Amino acid sequence: MKKLLIGIAVIVILVIIAAIVAPFVIPVDTYKAKLIAAVKQSTGRDLRIDGPVNFHILPALELSADQVSFSNAPGGVAKNMAQLKSLEVRLQLLPLLSGTVAVDSFVLVDPVIALEVEKNGHPNWQFSAAGAAPAPAPAAHAPEGAGAGAMTELARLRIARLKIENGTISYFDARTGKRWQASAINMSFALPGLDSPLAASGSVAWNGQTINLDLGIDRPAAFEGGRPTPIKLKIASTPINFSFAGTGVGAPVMKLDGAADLDIPSVRSLAAWAGQPMPAGHGFGPLTIKGKVAIAGSKYVFSDASLAFDAIKGNGGIAFDDGGAKPYVKGSLQLDDLDLNPYLGTSSGAGAASAPSSGGGGASAPAEQGWSTAPIDISPLKVANADFFLGANTLEYHNIKVGKTALILHLKDARLTADLTQLSLYKGAGQGKVTVDGSGAVPAIQESFALKGVDMQPFLHDAADVNLLAGSGSLDMTVDGHGRSQRDIIASLAGRGSLHLDRGKLEGVNIIGMMKNAANALTMGLVGGGNNTDFSTLSGTFTITNGILKNSDLQLVSSELPMIGAGTVDLPQRQVNYRLTPKVAGALAVPVLITGPWDHLSYRPDIGAMLKQPGTLLKQPGKTLQQIVPNQLQNLFK
Repeated sequence: MKKLLIGIAVIVILVIIAAIVAPFVIPVDTYKAKLIAAVKQSTGRDLRIDGPVNFHILPALELSADQVSFSNAPGGVAKNMAQLKSLEVRLQLLPLLSGTVAVDSFVLVDPVIALEVEKNGHPNWQFSAAGAAPAPAPAAHAPEGAGAGAMTELARLRIARLKIENGTISYFDARTGKRWQASAINMSFALPGLDSPLAASGSVAWNGQTINLDLGIDRPAAFEGGRPTPIKLKIASTPINFSFAGTGVGAPVMKLDGAADLDIPSVRSLAAWAGQPMPAGHGFGPLTIKGKVAIAGSKYVFSDASLAFDAIKGNGGIAFDDGGAKPYVKGSLQLDDLDLNPYLGTSSGAGAASAPSSGGGGASAPAEQGWSTAPIDISPLKVANADFFLGANTLEYHNIKVGKTALILHLKDARLTADLTQLSLYKGAGQGKVTVDGSGAVPAIQESFALKGVDMQPFLHDAADVNLLAGSGSLDMTVDGHGRSQRDIIASLAGRGSLHLDRGKLEGVNIIGMMKNAANALTMGLVGGGNNTDFSTLSGTFTITNGILKNSDLQLVSSELPMIGAGTVDLPQRQVNYRLTPKVAGALAVPVLITGPWDHLSYRPDIGAMLKQPGTLLKQPGKTLQQIVPNQLQNLFK
């Protein structure tokens, strides 16, 4: 036994002496050349080590090398697929005796990695032996058990610390021209074993922003083997913040399932940072979503989610798929308030209509106003495709304000359809449909509404800046138009509709009083002054051609004096040319002309039409004079 112990001691001493002496007597360049040849044989690529190589065995196996590079695939854009300023590897000796690679530290300084895909679809990270044909692309779904050997080898790997200092990774796809680059990569990575927790943290700079990353995986072997394992992930940056806690798998497609918190300070800024800038304008600001998340490749599903987007707040679910040529969004949300205006394109600039005055006549001059001639920007409609069901307590579209609403929203290739299956608006209800088509060279719009019990005065004010009519009524209307500006669309409008009002009035003028008192009609000129024309019902139909609204069958029912009406409204010029005629048999009928800009209407008796009424003055002169002469002068003619 004593001799055995002495023998073992001698062997240990010899090993220690060899480990100390080896770095001085082993020709490092010989092993350097053999390493370069082995890499060439197994990958078909060139490995270069242009700096010094240092090698130590005790107290641990250490290897360091400077100025290392690994060549790119033939025909690649970058000269090298990988290069680095230096690498340092420190291995534990005893685990090597059992076939386990235990890495105390692995440090890469200034690594630069260029990932490329050739025009034929072959990536440069797939290697082939020297002189062999390129390996075929891997199958979309590897058979069960494939990669088991690789997993067995990985199971023998333990990494106490892997560190990347100031790394750079670039990507280029020759098929599409798509490229990106991430720099300033500083990461720390620990993997004690595939069945032990993996921890990674660090930061990376991409598109001018720094992204901080923290990742924890309980069992990496299960993750790589396609079995769910607990995962925690946190991404923090200026454009986007995301946290996740749940389970996930890494193969064959990465999947995550758990609770998530998404915070985007500005969707507009995020789109610009991601390389898809949106035009300047309102909307597409902050977005936050909290709820359950399921991620599978390029598909993201949020369920049981609470959402806040700009001023919009609600609950529901959203699915997002970025795997196609254009992002696709699908969801169902119940919202508090929904303002569509920031997302329908803008027509900014001078010329937008100001609110009209409420009076029918008066001395004040009309305000400067008109339809905007600024180009309509419909590019936000081209950002994504979408299918949404939206329930909202309130909805705003242009100036129209709607109460409780059910909206089916479909956006496909810049064509937006908003189907309003439920409308509660201006004390009434109804249905409507709006289509905004930005797919062509010229934007186009289609609108149809069927409304009942609507308080017409505020509705017409918000829809068309008109304050003339008041009352509770119904409106059916279908119109379409096209143009590059708001004014162009108004000038192209075509359609038809009908209007019926109950217990209403014409604001700003007493037309019945004007008709009943012909003397006033002959002498008063402009009439208004806050008077109103009350009626029990008002109804009629209309057509619109090239922006000109025409009506010829107006019926105004009043207990004092019923009327009929006909005329036009020039929508582009905001001009009214209309005639109301009393329906009184055997009496002097004094039609009234309503003309001028609709925010400053003029009401005048049509004297010419009155005098043309056959035989009125000759057949009944007394009655006629009583109608046209003021009461205080009647005694002079008795």
